[in-house]
Amino acid sequence: MSQNAVFSDKTFKYLKLAQKNTNNKEWFVKNKANYEENVKKPFETLVLALQKELQQDLPRILISTKSISRPLRPSNRADNGLVKSFISINLAEKKTSMFEWNPGVYINIDHNEEDHVLGLGLYMVSSRQMSLVRTKISEDFETINEILSEKKFKKAWKGILGEKMKKPPKGFPVEQEYSDLLMHKQFYVARKLKNSDIIKKDFAKTVAKDLKAAMPFLNWIRNTVGTYKK
Repeated sequence: MSQNAVFSDKTFKYLKLAQKNTNNKEWFVKNKANYEENVKKPFETLVLALQKELQQDLPRILISTKSISRPLRPSNRADNGLVKSFISINLAEKKTSMFEWNPGVYINIDHNEEDHVLGLGLYMVSSRQMSLVRTKISEDFETINEILSEKKFKKAWKGILGEKMKKPPKGFPVEQEYSDLLMHKQFYVARKLKNSDIIKKDFAKTVAKDLKAAMPFLNWIRNTVGTYKK
C-alpha cells in the first residue's frame, strides 16, 4: 500500500460514476483498479494516519483499515451486487446490544459533496445512555463545561450538534447553568467536508489534529455511558 496516496478529483469522479452504476456489478469489476487506486488507497492512508495519532487515546476501539466500508454489498440477485457510491468508516466499540450504538468516530466521503462528513460522539442515543449523560452533567457540569470550552476544541468544532428539547427534562431545575446542555437529545460534534478540503495533501494530518482536539469530549461520553450490560 502506498503511504503517500492522497485523494484527488479522480476520487469523486469514480464515486459519481458508481452512483450511476449502483446496480451494475459488471461496471465495478471493470473499474475495480480505479476504485483501488483513487478511493481505497487514499482512505487507507487516512485511517493509518489516525491509527498512528489516535490509537492510544481510544482504548477498546481498534483503528484498522479492516473497518473501512466495502465497495459492494449483496443484493437480492445472485448475479449482481450493489455498488456503493461512498466510502466510510465507523470507529467504535463492538455493539453489545441491538438496542443502542456506542460512541465513536465517523468519516464519510460521498459522491455528493453535501454528504461528506467528519464527526464523533453519540448520534443515536438510547434511553439508558440519555439517563446516564444527563445525570453526569448535573452531578459534574464543571468537567464537561471545561472540555467544551477548551480553545483547541472550539477552534475545530462548533459545539454539540443535533436535536434539542424546548425545555430541560423533568426532574432537573430550569435555572441551573447546565440546563441548556441537558436539552440536547444527541451528543456529537461534526463538520461538513468540501472536495477542496479532501484533496489537500495534508488532509489526513488535519483530520487527525481535529479529532485529537475532540478526544476529551469523546472519552467523556464513553466513560459516562459505558457499554450495555444485560
